[in-house]
Amino acid sequence: MKKTGYSQLIEKIKPKNLPDKFKDAYEEWNLDGNIVSHEELDSLIERYDLTEAQRSKLHGYLKDIENSEELSEYVTFLVYSQCDGPRYVYWIDIETDFNSSTDAFGETGEALNLFVCISCMGQARKDLIKRSVPKEYYENIPHRMFAGQMRKFKESGDLSVHDMPWALNFYSLSIYLFDRFLFVPCKFGELYSFYRNSDNRVMGFPHAGQNVDEFGQLIPEDGDGSYDLDEIRYDGHYYGCFAEKRKTAFTTEFREDDEMIAGYEISPCGYIRNKTVAIHKEGWKKILDTDDWMIGFHIPEGPGYTPERVRTSMKLAWDFFTKYYPEIPFKGFWSSSWLYDARLSLCMDREANITHVRRQFFNYSGGWNGESTYVELYGDSKLLLDEAPMKTSLQRNVADYLRRGGRFCDTGMVYLPEELSKDYNFPIYITDEDTREEKKVLQEIMGKVKNGEKGI
Repeated sequence: MKKTGYSQLIEKIKPKNLPDKFKDAYEEWNLDGNIVSHEELDSLIERYDLTEAQRSKLHGYLKDIENSEELSEYVTFLVYSQCDGPRYVYWIDIETDFNSSTDAFGETGEALNLFVCISCMGQARKDLIKRSVPKEYYENIPHRMFAGQMRKFKESGDLSVHDMPWALNFYSLSIYLFDRFLFVPCKFGELYSFYRNSDNRVMGFPHAGQNVDEFGQLIPEDGDGSYDLDEIRYDGHYYGCFAEKRKTAFTTEFREDDEMIAGYEISPCGYIRNKTVAIHKEGWKKILDTDDWMIGFHIPEGPGYTPERVRTSMKLAWDFFTKYYPEIPFKGFWSSSWLYDARLSLCMDREANITHVRRQFFNYSGGWNGESTYVELYGDSKLLLDEAPMKTSLQRNVADYLRRGGRFCDTGMVYLPEELSKDYNFPIYITDEDTREEKKVLQEIMGKVKNGEKGI
């Protein structure tokens, strides 16, 4: 195989949506990569009881890729870009689509996303073998995605890949299951810095220039993260979103000199306080900053969402990643979820496991809307609230809260390795004072909701 040249290759393939930065990846590409073999494809699909016609169709797509110099080069290059080290440089977003937009490649052009995904498995396996990672850690990981893919293909013939960035975690063998939870390397992308002192107190500061609303939630730079509630239907997609044109209550500042650090402080309950504080740099060490390496923490559906299982899983993950990826300076764990939103406690028992787990973490505002709360509780963003299932008290209480104008917000969290040996029966970062302050904020929110104010 030889390199055609990026512009020429892209002109022939016409990807539907390939990030501009992939041009740099192509220039760096050393022709390494992988295309799944027919034998490997057979071993992948044998457990899914496909018809002979369906198996033949998949092998036909693979033959088309093999027989086309352009498609072979393109798929091999993309597999390189999404495996090993380059994956974390040439990260893709939800809008990325590797499929071809030209009719020149027929149905095969619409199957490229899937073949990039399954070809990543062989490429990623090379790296794991070099690292001496035992096969039992990763051999079944891709099938957590591929099983649903083949079920969809068997039922409807659809080969589209939903949420490529998330799916590629599994196909590139980057994500691992430890006890109850999934973990994957990632970068800390927030404009926050965290510090620890000799008493093990942790403080977080937002970087300067970020707009914050009256309840301490970030307002995204690319818009206000909201919708015009007077012009839309009250359907699931919009329930949970912030109101139109959230007002800026304050804009963050951050100052640092040889002796002091001063800025707006993050409450570990998940919002930014509207007051500045200052600390002496002597005795405080920066422990986390933007773009530092973290271990992403993901929560599959099912029972076992408890502080004990979280701790057990995190310990296993920390031991694994620090052993097999020693070159990556992991700083701790990161996640974002609807489950970390303190507003949920307005709709549920404060002694629930959701609350106990959240109180183990240092929570922060990421500026995200709360649509996922609706999706997770009711199953479909397009489902009208009046038609949504109301089987649990949480579903019923959240529905009442939303009808009154309440809103949710996905919340981020960080958790640092120094805490892995601490008692998970008690809050780690959140003090009694933090809890009292949070209670006042939630009471103010609930008061406005009861008064019928929308977009709270």
